[in-house]
Amino acid sequence: MNNASPPLVAHELANEVLILTPQVDQMRETDVCYSLRDNMTDVANQIDHRRVVIDMQNVSFVSSVGILAFLNLRRAIPNPNEKIVFCNLSQPLMGLFKICKLISENANDPSPFSYVDTLESALAVA
Repeated sequence: MNNASPPLVAHELANEVLILTPQVDQMRETDVCYSLRDNMTDVANQIDHRRVVIDMQNVSFVSSVGILAFLNLRRAIPNPNEKIVFCNLSQPLMGLFKICKLISENANDPSPFSYVDTLESALAVA
């Protein structure tokens, strides 16, 4: 009998772009957010890549602890100039991320992440 739970983050590598896809609907609970953070940073540190894309297709809610998980991933990437791109953000998440200054439409207003609508677009800019 296998009691192993499914991974909280799926990952794949496409043309040196690491795609991280959280496998949860809500990043609300502290233990879930910490596990996501640890899983994302472990994968990012173990796999050679030139860019990171976070595909948010499954996520409908992110709490403040979830935001910290993404900021911790940003800090864990060794190259501070490496681009991390969100894609498939719902409208509510896009609004939240803009308010929290995680993403910005203004090139003169630096933010730790960028965003595009689709995974295909993220791979094109990444």
